[in-house]
Amino acid sequence: MPYVYAFLFISVMGALYALLYYCNYKTPVPKGCEDLKTECDGCKVLSCGNNPAQNKIEGDI
Repeated sequence: MPYVYAFLFISVMGALYALLYYCNYKTPVPKGCEDLKTECDGCKVLSCGNNPAQNKIEGDI
């Protein structure tokens, strides 16, 4: 019986994730946030997709 509960729990969590992902995809971008890359000067967060370091070509050093 615990396997059934685990399966149901994982199924509900997966369905919830899919629903929230779909809702987020359909949400329009707020005004003023359409093109953030041109306005970003860069900060210390290198994993951010808006950081200018992300625009460098792999061969550049």
